[in-house]
Amino acid sequence: SLNQVVTVTGDGVNDAPALKNADMGVAMGLMGTDVAREAAQMILTDDNFATIVTAVEEGRTIFENIKKFIAYVLTSNVPEITPFIAYVLLSIPLPLTVVLILAIDLGTDIVPSLGLGAEKAETDVMRQAPRSKSERLLTRNMLGMSYGVVGMTQALAGFTSY
Repeated sequence: SLNQVVTVTGDGVNDAPALKNADMGVAMGLMGTDVAREAAQMILTDDNFATIVTAVEEGRTIFENIKKFIAYVLTSNVPEITPFIAYVLLSIPLPLTVVLILAIDLGTDIVPSLGLGAEKAETDVMRQAPRSKSERLLTRNMLGMSYGVVGMTQALAGFTSY
């Protein structure tokens, strides 16, 4: 009722209802019962509470890396589609064929995206306030920045060089 995220830890049968009803139930893997492990969303395989902090840090890092990956991939959509729109609307010749665009995508999306996915955590990731439960990976701000600013800048640069 206070709009807070509640995490409950437990290891016994009596803890199962609290583990199930919490926002995040954490059960002990070594000493915990099967009932507690079934009710929990996370199981500490080493029964070490410090592992929770490590898991939160890893989760925040993964969330941010996925957001970076999505933003990176979205920015390339506008400059890739605008030549085809210009071809249809303005009857200018296509600078790149569809197959060439796909080949460029393979080369410029896969390797950098893998790098973004494996990027290390920011140094202040644990100092940041917890994000809202309603926060999404894809936001209006990200779409506006990716499509409206960066994507259009790339498309304009491509048309200028063509």
